[in-house]
Order: sequence, then structure tokens, then C-alpha cells
Amino acid sequence: LSNNIQRHSKIWITVIVILTIGFGFGLPKLQMKMGNDVFVSSSSKAYKYSQTYQKKFGGESLYLLMNGRQDTLLSHETMQKVAKFDHKINQVDNVRNTTDVVSTLNDMLDKAGSGGSVQLNFKDPKLQKDLMAELTPKQTAQLQRDLQQSLTPAQQQQIQQYVMSELTPAQKQKMAAAQAQQSVPAKQQQAMLQKALTTEQKAKLQSYTMTLLNRKQQAGLAKTIVPMLPKVEDMSTNLLRDIFLSDNGHIPSTFKELLPKDATRMVIVINTNKKSSDMNSAVQIHNDANKVIRDTHFGSNIKTRLGGMPAIIGQARGEVIKSMAIMLVLAIVLMVIILGVIFPVRRRLLPLVFVLACLVWTFGLMGWLNIPITLATMATLPIIIGLGTDFGVQFQNRYEEEIKKTHNPQKSISEAIANMGPAVGVALIVMIFSFLSMYLSKAPMMQQFGLTLAIGVACSYVVEFGLMFSTLSFLDKNYQADQFSPKKIAQPSRLSLFLSHYAEWVTRHSGVLLAIGIVLAGIGFSVEKSINIETDITKMIPQQMTSLKNTKYLQKQIGSTTYLTYLVRGGDNDLRDSGQLEKINDIGKRVEDKYSDVTAVTSLPVAYQQSSGKLSDNQDKINSGIDNMPTSIKQSLISKDHHSATIQFKIKKDMSSKEQLQLMNRIDHDIQGTDHGLKISPAGAQVMMLLGIDNVSANHDLIIIAA
Repeated sequence: LSNNIQRHSKIWITVIVILTIGFGFGLPKLQMKMGNDVFVSSSSKAYKYSQTYQKKFGGESLYLLMNGRQDTLLSHETMQKVAKFDHKINQVDNVRNTTDVVSTLNDMLDKAGSGGSVQLNFKDPKLQKDLMAELTPKQTAQLQRDLQQSLTPAQQQQIQQYVMSELTPAQKQKMAAAQAQQSVPAKQQQAMLQKALTTEQKAKLQSYTMTLLNRKQQAGLAKTIVPMLPKVEDMSTNLLRDIFLSDNGHIPSTFKELLPKDATRMVIVINTNKKSSDMNSAVQIHNDANKVIRDTHFGSNIKTRLGGMPAIIGQARGEVIKSMAIMLVLAIVLMVIILGVIFPVRRRLLPLVFVLACLVWTFGLMGWLNIPITLATMATLPIIIGLGTDFGVQFQNRYEEEIKKTHNPQKSISEAIANMGPAVGVALIVMIFSFLSMYLSKAPMMQQFGLTLAIGVACSYVVEFGLMFSTLSFLDKNYQADQFSPKKIAQPSRLSLFLSHYAEWVTRHSGVLLAIGIVLAGIGFSVEKSINIETDITKMIPQQMTSLKNTKYLQKQIGSTTYLTYLVRGGDNDLRDSGQLEKINDIGKRVEDKYSDVTAVTSLPVAYQQSSGKLSDNQDKINSGIDNMPTSIKQSLISKDHHSATIQFKIKKDMSSKEQLQLMNRIDHDIQGTDHGLKISPAGAQVMMLLGIDNVSANHDLIIIAA
């Protein structure tokens, strides 16, 4: 091998350069992966359930938080901008839909005629006035006719008496004269009364009539008037305030989560599909969402903040690339300084130059093999630079030692290869198998970390060995002994003298030092398990990221956005069935009552009851009520085939990852995978992140022993 390298040094260099270019084409194929699926195996149940969940219910959501005054947010102008934002964001790739006050109320209004429920207090005079102002004259006349037809004889009598009490003496005299001329039927008398009234009297009559309506008549009136109303974005500011402040001047429960802090905040939830966990898709969604926000022009009096996990992942790629660039530069600078100070040989920077080719081989091969860049694998960059440079330094140092002794490049290369090649090769084999022992971990991220290091050191050995000896052979082919003969005897460096004295001291105190080493190792192993394991990606990335700060601010303003999600599978059963709803509702209640860390439960039966439904309703009414729920809400609770549903437990925002895992394990133990025939499994990104706490440390002792 030594002779071959010396005879064909140019060919060796050329081949390695060509291979480097080939591996370089793999660099654009590198994928970054920051989702929580790096913590669980693709063959695990949790991963499969999470894939099913994301397929049926989509991925994680982005949150657009709007800050402003109540009179600014609850205005015609703002609703128009929200509607404009909705329209544009729904055209963005990988966005399913949005959940906000405009889309939700519009959905409720659209379905009002087919059984949907819109809670309006028709006895409120101001609401009556503002509602009527939205109607055309034709719609007003139709409403009056329908209202009159719904009245009972007793109510009609009460209204007639009220009208007579409101008539002026002149109006009464005119009515009496008309009735005296001819016999007038009751209905015609009613019409004459209506015609004789002034606008003010008609308004009073309408208010009085509304007070007489029973619940059935109010429901019938709602079915008539609600479909007549314009879209939310076209409503007047007065009507908007009537609707959204209908709970004694406060936000009704239906809209509290979308209008927190008494409508001084507005939340738009951007629901994504399952691709949002992919880095490239997250970047695309994040960039497109920010562009839509800018294009919507919400105005200077409304401050917008975009948060949520897809936004964080979308911004993280730029931070990862920036961090890797900084690590690369710092590692190179440190190596230049170290080699310049303590490696006093010719061409001392060659190992560092060649290690750049090692990096191309390593990460290019990762691209070709579809090994992703994660927060773990990116940490291999400085390790590979250090180990690769170390290999090169050992090869070059041995060569320089030999050439100083023999002044013969051919013999020096032969000696260096014969002695250092196998020695470093053995170290390489030990490293590779030690790194590959990470495959005993249950976390794919740890497996990829070990594989990347194994590939990195193998590439470093091949490149440093081939380039170092072929380059030195090529550069020293015209070597002349007297050209590099020292003019004076070289003196040992300060570092050499220090290490020499240190070695003597260690030799004299070897027993004591060995004992100290064993004791410290024992202490280290004994306390190692007390180290907290963190898998929350938001704590592993730069804390100054805008999307991360926005997400934390969002949680501070509207409470926790952290949910433990459970996938409910009913098999062939329709989960809209009242019996199934009772089971799901019972599970949610039991968990919420038992654990104080669970602050709320979101499920299909909870949503149905919030829309004024009862689980004791007949099945047709339940089916109609669920079918008429706002689409953006319904699709996060039950699948299209009605055979799968979700239960989401909202947990306190200040819980650590370890505490969340403990809570999830306790809930799992209570449910035990099945409940009254329903199959219930934790699923989703948050669940995979929590399972990563155990997976990252799984088989820890076995990995150490194997390595």
C-alpha cells in the first residue's frame, strides 16, 4: 500500500477529490428533522397511533394572537380583515382550515336553518334594533308575517291590548271611524292597527311582542332571522358587539377561547395537515403565514404574534444552519490556533484542510442514505472535526519524525503507514463499534447520532490516510536532506518539558491516582441517573427565536396550549351514538376530577353539550347537532367515518416534561388501553416527545457495557 501511494500519489489525490465531489452532491439531499418523532421508533405503537391520529385529525396548529382594544377587535373593519386573512391562509399548502370568530360564527349561521344552534337573546331591545337594521325591507316584512303567524290567540289578544294602550287619541278616533263604516274582520283590524302605527310605536310593539315569545317560538324565529343575516365580516359593529358581548356585556362561553381577556385578545387557530411536522413543510407554512399576515394589513392598532410548534420548527431551520456554521467556524479557528501553537511541523494545517473533505464525505453520505440532520446529529460536527484532525496529526507527526531521522521520504512514508496505519485503524474500529452501540437505544435520534459518528470517523480515517500520505509523497518527491537540516539542535518545547515532568509525577504516584480515578468514576456512575432528561424541543433551541417568544407570550395570555391527546377507536361503532358519547364523556370526567394538573377536557360530548345539546337527546337530534357543529371544531373531535374520535386533556402550562410524562403514565394506567369496549391510546406530537424521555435513556447500562 505504501509503494502504491508513493508511485500513484496523483491518482490517489484525484480519486479522493472525485469521490468528495460525488459525496458533495448528497449535501442538498440532507433533510432536517426537528419533530418529536425522532424520539420514538417508527415500529412502535405510539408512532403508529400518532400517524393514524395525524392522518385523521391533522397536525399541530399555529396560533395567531391579535392584541388590541375591545372596540377595535370587535369591529366591522377587523372582521373584514380576519375574513381576508382566512381566505388567503386557507389557500396555503398544508393548511386545512382556520378556527376563529369569523369562520366559526359564519359556519353556525350557515347551518342555522338545518338545525344548527346560534344563541341570540331576542328579548334584548338593542339586539332587536341592530338585527332589524341588517335586514332589507322585504326581509323585514317576511319576518313580521312569520312572527304574526306564530302567535297564539292569547298572545294576539295581548298584543292588541298593548297597541290600543299605545295609540294616541287621534289614532284611536281614526280607527273607531274606520271600524264604524264597515264590519272589519280581526286580521284586517290587526293590519289596520299596524298601518296606523308610527315608526317608534312599531319598534315598541316589536319589543313587546318578543317578550311574549316562548322557547319554541324563539327557536322558530331564530330559524327565520338567522339565515337572513349577512356574513360576519359584513355585519355592523353594533351587531357584532351585541352578539359577542351577549353574556351581560361579556364574551359567551362559545367564543371565550377565541376572544380571551374579554375580547382584548383575538386568537386565530391555523389548523395544519400531518405534513406540518416535516421541517420543509413547517418552513413553508411559517413563511407563507407571515406573508399572509403582512398582506392582510391588520393595522398599527392591532399587534400580531404568530406562535405554535409549526412556527417554531419553521424558524428553527435557519437557526440550525446558523448554529452549524458558527460551530464549523469556531472549530476551525480553534484547530488553527492549536495546530499553530503545539504542532511545530511543516505544513501543520494539512490535517485541518483534509478534515473539511471528511465533513463533505460524512454529511454527503448522510444525504445519500437519507439520514436526517437532528439536534443530536448536528452536534457531531465539532466531534468529527476534532477526531479527523487527530487522525491527520498522528499520521503527519509520525512521518515528520521518520523523515527527520532518515531524510528519506519513501522510507518515512513506509514506516509511518506500517506503524500508524494499524494503530489508528484499531482505534477507529473501537470507535465505530462504540458509536454503533447507540443502536441499543430506543430513540431514533440517539441511533442516528451513533451512526453519524461512526460514518464520520470512518470517512475521516479514509480521507486523512489517503490524502495525507499521497500529498506528503507528492510534495516531498524532490526532498533534499540538507534543505531541511536543522542549523542548530532543536530544543524541547515548553509543552514537551511539562508533559515529561507530568509523566514522571504520574509514574511515581500511580497507585494513588488510580484509586482516585476509580472512586470518582464510581461516584459519577452512582449520581448519573439523577440527571434530568429533557426532550422538549423548545428548550433545546435558541430562546431568542421570535416564534418561541411568541408562543410563550401566547401561553401567558390565553393559558396553556399543551394537551395530552388520546385517540379513541370505536371499531365499527358510530361514535356519535349516545351510548358511545356517554362513555367518552365519562372517561374525560374521571380524569379531570382525579388529576388537578388537568385543567380542561376537549371531546365530542363536551363540545355537543356546550352547543346546548344533551347526551340524553334522541339519536336523530344528536346526529343533527354534531353534523351542524362548525367544521373546524368538529373535524378535530371526530373522524369523517365517525369511527375515531379524540379526547384532549389540557394541562397546566408550568409542568416539566418529566411531570407531564408521569401524569400521562398515570392516565394510561387508569384507562389501560380499553374502556367499555373503546380502544384508547395516547397519540400525537406531545405524546411522542414525552415518550422520548424514557426512550433516550433506555438500555443505558447495556449501551455502556456493549461499548
